[in-house]
Amino acid sequence: MADNTSGNWETARIVNSEEDAALVVGFLNSNGIDAEVESLHASEFPTDVGRLSEVRIKVPADRLQEAVLLLEQSDNDADAAVADEGEPETR
Repeated sequence: MADNTSGNWETARIVNSEEDAALVVGFLNSNGIDAEVESLHASEFPTDVGRLSEVRIKVPADRLQEAVLLLEQSDNDADAAVADEGEPETR
């Protein structure tokens, strides 16, 4: 995990589980962007309780825009793939 004491880090995305956070961090890292998890998630509660369910993905402030755009593109690609799966085949 990256050390955030050497500069400013900003939240690129908020997810609701440590598992989702691990996927996002791995995706960003594989694209050359340092990322780390800041978790407010309280697993002691049986349900999500407001901000206590948040798991934040943080990146260096100077890479924030790049990270957000990369994540949005990934979301759009995933949405397009799901939409394509739902279309009937034409013959």
